[in-house]
Amino acid sequence: MDDTPTDGFRHHPRWLLGVVAVACAQAGLLLGLFGPHRAFADLLDDRPVLSGRHPLHLYHGTLGAEAFRARGATTVYDPNFQAGYAKTPVFDGACRPAELVLWLAGRGYSPAAYKVGLFGLLLLVPLGFVLAARGAGLPAGAAVLAGAAGVVISATGPVHRLIDEGEIDYLLAGLAVVVFVCWLARYAKWFGVDSWLVLAVTAAAGWYAHPVVWVGVLPVVVVFYVAVAPRQELAWHLGLLGVVAAGIAPNAWWLTDWVRYWWHREPSPGEPAPLPTWQAVAGGPSDYAALLNSVPFGVPVAVLSAAGLVLLWKSGHRGAAGLVAVTAAGAVALARLSAEWPQCAPDTPDRLIPLAAGLLAVPASFAVWAVLARFKLAGLVTLAAVAGVLLLGWADGPTRPLASVAQVDCRPLLVGLSGEQDELVAALKRHTTPEARILWDDGDEPRPGWNWTALLPVLTDRAYLGGLDPACGVESGFCRMQAGCLTGRPLAARPDAELDRFCHWYNVGWVVGRTPAAIERWSKYPAAAVAARLTEDGRPVVLFELKRPRSFVLSGSATWDGATTTRVTLSNVVPDREGVVDLSLHWADGLRVYPSYVNRGEPDWVEAVDVGDPVRHVRLRLPGPVPRLTLVWENR
Repeated sequence: MDDTPTDGFRHHPRWLLGVVAVACAQAGLLLGLFGPHRAFADLLDDRPVLSGRHPLHLYHGTLGAEAFRARGATTVYDPNFQAGYAKTPVFDGACRPAELVLWLAGRGYSPAAYKVGLFGLLLLVPLGFVLAARGAGLPAGAAVLAGAAGVVISATGPVHRLIDEGEIDYLLAGLAVVVFVCWLARYAKWFGVDSWLVLAVTAAAGWYAHPVVWVGVLPVVVVFYVAVAPRQELAWHLGLLGVVAAGIAPNAWWLTDWVRYWWHREPSPGEPAPLPTWQAVAGGPSDYAALLNSVPFGVPVAVLSAAGLVLLWKSGHRGAAGLVAVTAAGAVALARLSAEWPQCAPDTPDRLIPLAAGLLAVPASFAVWAVLARFKLAGLVTLAAVAGVLLLGWADGPTRPLASVAQVDCRPLLVGLSGEQDELVAALKRHTTPEARILWDDGDEPRPGWNWTALLPVLTDRAYLGGLDPACGVESGFCRMQAGCLTGRPLAARPDAELDRFCHWYNVGWVVGRTPAAIERWSKYPAAAVAARLTEDGRPVVLFELKRPRSFVLSGSATWDGATTTRVTLSNVVPDREGVVDLSLHWADGLRVYPSYVNRGEPDWVEAVDVGDPVRHVRLRLPGPVPRLTLVWENR
């Protein structure tokens, strides 16, 4: 049997037109995410994407891109939320794709660049399927068919939910797994520069997108290595080691921060839940049918993929068949485990099943191609499939009849602030100043576009408590108001004296109430006066102004000149009798003070005993008055 591949695009270049057509189909579907008219103008305007956590990724992507341009790192200290917190790869690692595209755009805050980047990254999905199919040994025509399948998979319910929630890192990491697994088999069968380059680039992209997903691939790689390595020469082993290095080395600069700041996560409440029994994880046929049916035509695709795996094995591509089968089975097993384990997020199976579907789409496409090739219909049916996804992408009507037939989700993302939100932003700019923070009510239930508040510092040039992400999962998120509670305790049970201490400690000058409980309690607070009454989604919103001294300096005295992600500047700094100046600012490892004779260059800290904050606040020890003082976060 001749092992040299002769059925690729170099030998059948006309199929490249099919690849272009598949990419065009994907472009049509993607444009539909940003507006009903499928117009590129919807990508290029300044309306931000508000679905899911897209606003958070845009905000953090802006901070990270600016920090990378300034000092070659994306971890920053942000004083504009939560009284100061460290934006690290642990909190909002999903913003890394946004950091990349905004850095490439060379601008600061840019919703247009974010949308263009999102469009470009999602355009890679069908191209990744074409590439994966070639790695598995599929001929060019079958690879185009796999690309068409990728277009459909990218619009399935679970994948659309990932896009809607802003989990682009999971999506890209899963796509990298599909490509990597298929080309790993090709590397073993046809060891060469092309397979090494694909593996190296895919590994680097996979680690960058989501290291946890990529760590999950390691068992598959180990099993593959143990099975294949004894038959390979030294250059092959060194090449595979080079792939590992090519994946980790370009990402080492941020992976070190990822490991370093892992402890910033809030511990899980309560006792650890026990692992479910193997009988519960194994489940029954109905459980697997439910998993498969979460993607369109899941059961038929699974049957076709089983046939395709057999055909791949018989055609000499045993490595591809084995790797795809093992990886897909592992994804399904993890989906079953996560469905039964209480500590896993309820949507975890929806993140894993698209990965299994993507892997199985490759052998399923080969099965269709191989069977139709016997009747000389493979090329014709592939062209029909490409035409079908083109119609789906560009010709589907307002009611999406073709999407309904294909069982895919083509609902657009939420783009642009509403009129009520614009009025709220204007009121904040009109009735508040930068001399104190705004306590933001995070509400009692998620609403469409709930995370738009992550953009408030950019839109208003103010600092906030709350509004960033109610489920941030890091300690600095303690000082927030949500669901009628302040720092986790019911507002109604808090006496005025406790609110006084809280507002003093965090320098709260205004409160935005968005729930009845918050509005009722702050209406009774003696120092609160209504500054504006507005609405959001038809619900009342009240802006309260607090009649109290406003200062970010808790003890001693100083003029607060400003706070950015690069520095906090104070002037005319005078310590109290004990020689200290306490600031309403969270302490973070890496904060340095200049001139360096203050605290020997590193600020002290003071416990937030009055409010129970688990994060310490900054305390400066001074030998005497200082005309100017600067805090810089150096992350070292």
